[in-house]
Amino acid sequence: MKAIWSALGLVAAITVAKGNEGDWCKAIPWDIGQVPVDAESPWLQSLRFGAYIHLQAAGVDGRAANRDFHYDNLLDVRRTRLTMSAQAIKALNLSVHANMDEDQGGTGGGVEFDYISLFTAYVELDLTKWITDTGFKKIAFGYGKRKLIELNEEDETSINLILTPERSTLSNFVVPFRAGGGTTGAWTTVGWGNESVSIGVFSSDTSPEFGTWDDGTLLVGAWRHDFAKSWGVDEAILSIGGAIQDVKAGDEAYSAWEWVVTPWLRMRKGPWELRVSGVYGELEGPDKTTGGPFGGVTVMPAYWMVKDKFQWVARYAVMSSDAARGLQLNGRYAREAGNPANEGIPSLAAGRGDFHQSVYGGFVWWPCPKHWSVLGGVEWEQLSSQSVNVYRGTTLWLCTRVVF
Repeated sequence: MKAIWSALGLVAAITVAKGNEGDWCKAIPWDIGQVPVDAESPWLQSLRFGAYIHLQAAGVDGRAANRDFHYDNLLDVRRTRLTMSAQAIKALNLSVHANMDEDQGGTGGGVEFDYISLFTAYVELDLTKWITDTGFKKIAFGYGKRKLIELNEEDETSINLILTPERSTLSNFVVPFRAGGGTTGAWTTVGWGNESVSIGVFSSDTSPEFGTWDDGTLLVGAWRHDFAKSWGVDEAILSIGGAIQDVKAGDEAYSAWEWVVTPWLRMRKGPWELRVSGVYGELEGPDKTTGGPFGGVTVMPAYWMVKDKFQWVARYAVMSSDAARGLQLNGRYAREAGNPANEGIPSLAAGRGDFHQSVYGGFVWWPCPKHWSVLGGVEWEQLSSQSVNVYRGTTLWLCTRVVF
């Protein structure tokens, strides 16, 4: 990890050198995938191909199963994706993100670069682009595979723009990415004034491509209001969402919950930002060790030291359940340490408990704004079950993301 930190430190020194100020970024063809089209054409208004890659390094010092351990993953190819976006007939938007790597480094394997699965792939038709003067800002209908952005602020934010190397345990518990992608469904969004409402029905099938409708279903909805003007701030979005899952014996479950209510708030004024996400719901089960009520909250303030260049970030997350094994840690990197190929601690690899909390502090640095970011920080984390320690430890994080 020392070599990685040293290399990034050298880039930082070059970036802030007098007379440079990152102008070298302009020489990189970030928009090489932009296809020249006539924006006034009635058929195709835009077409863009892109890609992004995320690399991570982490070191974990912790205690689990009454033993201390240390675990490093110094080069994790976290994501490699190809993307395509387009707008046609003025109102139809198409988006595709394809997973192009499978990293098994955490279980003793290697990295395979190839087409693996669809992360997201959907179309959305906005009727207000065709029919104006309706009083509505948006009347859209969509179908395809996407994230359930109605349920959590961290998931509503692009993975290229989140302020921490990994989303919180709460976020990944509420909106998991099983089979490396979103879930398939149909939805409608209506927006007017400062309000918007979104309702959708999704499949719980986790196929690598588009899911079928043979398994369970999820009914998802959210109401949003823009308070920025009335509160006198640059941004203030309040969302109150929720979902209910209908599964039968033998069906795949989308997540461990049966139903959830999920409010979140995002505010910004000057260099300050605040993001808060909450959840309360009922776990599906199937027994008393994994079923019952649960809830939690994340609070994430941030401050721009240098606008669009360097940002300080902090996050506190806490979650609890009535079930002794109702909650589960993120897969990276503490649970990864428990795998047989690493420290061989089964209880840590499972990562199950009834109380979890974490405290993160770090930074986001943009050597090339919008295209290249570096994130680093430290996170303390605790998981217990019926007041017995399952895991307690500290993770040192380093992450870099490049977006074309």
